[in-house]
Amino acid sequence: MQARIFETLKTVLRARKITYAELARRLDTSEPTIKRVFAARDDKLSRIVEICDALGLSLEDVVAQAKRTTVTPVMLGDRIEAQLAGDPSLFNFFILLHDGMPVEEIARQFKLEPGDTLRMGQQLERLGLAEMQATGRIRLLLDHPIQFRRDGPLHRALMKINLDFVRQVFLAPDTETAAFLTQSRRISDDTARHMMTELRKLNRALSEMARQDQLTLPASALKSYKLSLAWSHVQFSSLLTIEGK
Repeated sequence: MQARIFETLKTVLRARKITYAELARRLDTSEPTIKRVFAARDDKLSRIVEICDALGLSLEDVVAQAKRTTVTPVMLGDRIEAQLAGDPSLFNFFILLHDGMPVEEIARQFKLEPGDTLRMGQQLERLGLAEMQATGRIRLLLDHPIQFRRDGPLHRALMKINLDFVRQVFLAPDTETAAFLTQSRRISDDTARHMMTELRKLNRALSEMARQDQLTLPASALKSYKLSLAWSHVQFSSLLTIEGK
């Protein structure tokens, strides 16, 4: 894990254009010392905490992002999904937290009172999804991506979110940062498989860029974006109607 933590810290340094010399100055040590620390990718916890402090990061956030680079998506299980499905507000609160939206931003957008976010944080804690800290902060216990089952208890909620999103984008004008794109073509199965590979790469690239942005930029510089992809062989007789005279 320490090796992945140092890789994550190097990502921050590159994104912020901070040199080893500058980091050494902030830590009141020598540049060769910093180079040795990063080359070894293994040091005592106190040194890692010092580096995080010098970069304005919490060790908790760095560890969480380091885990996300290697951990495959997990499923929550029927019991937890059923509990979330039974409380749509709690489910929506949870997925926004997991996406990295600060509690304060969620409260502002949805006009929630402090008691509302505290209550939902406590509910997530009882489900084993979060931990309420003494400061009142909600710390999620799931650092890795989540894969919700499309045939599970959250089926209807997931379908509604994605269909509503596609409808919003379809009805809105295209911009530099938003667009609705669609086309149908007759192609071979080999081309279809190639397209599927490329789309999966695009999805992974978005996850990686989001991870870097959340780690290197202040929350005030980030906005929520959503990508919904659908790619499949299509039987047009199930979508279209052509009536003979």
